[in-house]
Amino acid sequence: MSRVLIVRLDGIGDALVCTPLIAALRNAGHELGIALSDRNAGIFAPQTAAATHVLERIPWPRHGSTPASRARADAEIAARHYDVALIASEEPEAYELAAPVPQRIGFTTGWAKPFKSAWIKRRVTRAIGRAATVRGSDAHEAEIMLRLGAGLVTEPPERDATRLRPLIVGDAALPERRGLLVQLGAKWNALGIAGAALARLMASLSERGARFIAAPGERDAMGTQFPALAVEAPATTRAWIAAVDAAGALVSTDTGAAHLAGMIGVPVVDVFPDAGFDAQTRRWRPWASSNIVVRASELARAPETLIAQALDGL
Repeated sequence: MSRVLIVRLDGIGDALVCTPLIAALRNAGHELGIALSDRNAGIFAPQTAAATHVLERIPWPRHGSTPASRARADAEIAARHYDVALIASEEPEAYELAAPVPQRIGFTTGWAKPFKSAWIKRRVTRAIGRAATVRGSDAHEAEIMLRLGAGLVTEPPERDATRLRPLIVGDAALPERRGLLVQLGAKWNALGIAGAALARLMASLSERGARFIAAPGERDAMGTQFPALAVEAPATTRAWIAAVDAAGALVSTDTGAAHLAGMIGVPVVDVFPDAGFDAQTRRWRPWASSNIVVRASELARAPETLIAQALDGL
């Protein structure tokens, strides 16, 4: 058994695709620690890792974490005496956090980004190649993350949502999932669908009895854009997880909500932009739940009909 640190300082969806890796490490008997940022902290159940180290990010466009949270995380990591660090983030700070750990495993993209790859190779004890762009990848992101555990785990990535769900939800009983939940956010507007078509879509989903949620920072904007909708904003990550866990199905763009539902077994209609659609869906579609992926241009032509067909097909 080894003490293993996973470093993932990115968004919620980025952390969630590490769930099969976490499951495999736990099943292999390793003691697990996870370094997260305040953007994705709270996404895993408290008992999933023996220790969780949280860094508070400095507001964009600056990089890195606050000095106080970085010092705290450094001290916590040193005290745990990890044997192996699996660096799943591209942030330079992720490699700095892992520096005291004897074995450090991270990704490089080879000649696609030679200077960055050389920088990373100087900071890891083992480098694992991966594609530099989504179009170059032939695997789901969860499968790519599992490559970090080569030599520590032997089993294939877990695809049974009933086994993955406790790592996120904890020991809460499976709720009586019912109703339709729609995750709103700025990504809907980035799809290139006309505002009138989006409004018709949301109205048709409302007529089907859908509930609408948004991140707290986006609720006001979504409420203004869709004034006829009652947009909820779960106050905490754990409350948001519970809301998605209780849904009979989720409609979302390619966001953390789709990845969450995909890991805990909630069916998903997942809307992707046209650019790189095949590659994006191969790499980022919901992992362990039934799902249908929808192309934005097709949705724009017949929003009510296409979503209705997708929901009926789940």
